[in-house]
Amino acid sequence: MSYVVYVNHPTSKARVHNSICIHYIKRKDEKTYYGYWSKPFESFDEAWSYANETGKAHIDTCSLCIK
Repeated sequence: MSYVVYVNHPTSKARVHNSICIHYIKRKDEKTYYGYWSKPFESFDEAWSYANETGKAHIDTCSLCIK
């Protein structure tokens, strides 16, 4: 399984999801002013590091796909 990060600018959040998350599957191709999906990462640790490097105030995991 791979992991992706959704970066949301207005809320200053970066949230790690797994690549089979319904949020990612439904929205991965959307282009929006408010945020973007990262490239896939092979490990959770890589995705978490990327999320931290975004500089967003709130770093978290998806409550649906990562428990």
